[in-house]
Amino acid sequence: MTSAIKQHSFKLLVLISLIGLGVSLYFWINQESPPLPSIKQAPDFTLSDVSGNTVQLQDTHGKVRLLEFLFTSCPDICPMTTYNMVKLQDILKQENLWGSQVEFLSVTFDPLKDTSEVFKAYGDRMGMDYSAWTLLTGTEKETAEVANNYGVLVQKMPDGSFVHTVTSLFLIDPVGNIRKIFPMGEEMDNELILGMVRQLVRDE
Repeated sequence: MTSAIKQHSFKLLVLISLIGLGVSLYFWINQESPPLPSIKQAPDFTLSDVSGNTVQLQDTHGKVRLLEFLFTSCPDICPMTTYNMVKLQDILKQENLWGSQVEFLSVTFDPLKDTSEVFKAYGDRMGMDYSAWTLLTGTEKETAEVANNYGVLVQKMPDGSFVHTVTSLFLIDPVGNIRKIFPMGEEMDNELILGMVRQLVRDE
């Protein structure tokens, strides 16, 4: 076999290998993600938004929802969680999913301090877009009951602050099933959350 034929055969082998690699990479990137497990039905609730309107979880059925429990005087985990959610909000707006297919909800478990004015001011500072982000409050008993129904353990300390479960961020599908519970604060993985939100939107 001449040198020219050997060289041609080698180039052909390399080309075939590259094509095979490209095809494999394409199918790997575009493969369907496995379905997200359904943890349980999200407990419905009746609370009030900062304008005094009555809101139930079922009012937002048909949308993928991210539900956050917080208190606005929290020094670390809560504002970091909201900050990350705002980053997610901005990406979802760019992808035209915000409001049309995805909504966020935030429930305070410190309604005595988090009055409508305080809660709204917190949202303004953080950059929340209220077109698809609802701030929810109620009596201490009501908000504590909602948190408890979601498995969020909350304890009010003598100084008026709170300690609470750090897994207090819930991904809820359009028919009201909890599909994932995320850690809050620095442990949040925005890429993971965004990927799961997109997956639930696709699966509608």
